[in-house]
Amino acid sequence: MRRVRAGLALAALAHLTCADAPLTPGPGVTLSVFANPPFIVANGGVSVISALVIEPAGTLVPDGTVVLFFSTLGRIEPQGQTKDGVARVNLVADSRSGTAQVTAVAGDQTATVEGGVVIGSANPETVLVSANPARITQPREAAITANVFDVNGNPISGIPVIFSVSATPLEETLDSGGAPRFTDTNGQAFDTLRTRRSLAAAQKIVTVTATTPNAKSGDTTVAVN
Repeated sequence: MRRVRAGLALAALAHLTCADAPLTPGPGVTLSVFANPPFIVANGGVSVISALVIEPAGTLVPDGTVVLFFSTLGRIEPQGQTKDGVARVNLVADSRSGTAQVTAVAGDQTATVEGGVVIGSANPETVLVSANPARITQPREAAITANVFDVNGNPISGIPVIFSVSATPLEETLDSGGAPRFTDTNGQAFDTLRTRRSLAAAQKIVTVTATTPNAKSGDTTVAVN
């Protein structure tokens, strides 16, 4: 009787161990990672990080497949398990501002959230852009300033701003080159517009746009010549 009971106990333990063993993806899976939203406030903001894992055959990985998560900023749950091919965890801001580079690992694959998750003190609501001078003659450049405000009209620091330029023909460049410029304590971000247009050419109008991660934007026009 004791031997029978011991055998049953071992069998039950083996079944429990197998059932509780984490599932890990095999080699060659496809891994994609997304953040919703991509911008959160610095004090306790939460972004849901989702990792989609697809097997080489094109099917979803089994439910319970483990995905590991890492972030350079804030606090993130170290792992999640898939349901319908997607593992979700929370990234929580810890009062520091900046861009969190969020990475997921599934099997032999690694993926990151494109553009990262921007963590700031508040959500931008208004972006006002100005140029000095408003007309480029000599020298062949203008200083561009973006002022970023929250819903209450307060300037926001630590917000990444992307500057872009449009004109026909496009003979202008920005010193930022499309890289984010972060607002200072006054809520201002700066860039420099430069032109290659000949002084002898006719005057034209150039538009410079400043955009925040939550798609708020403002623009200003600059006359060239």
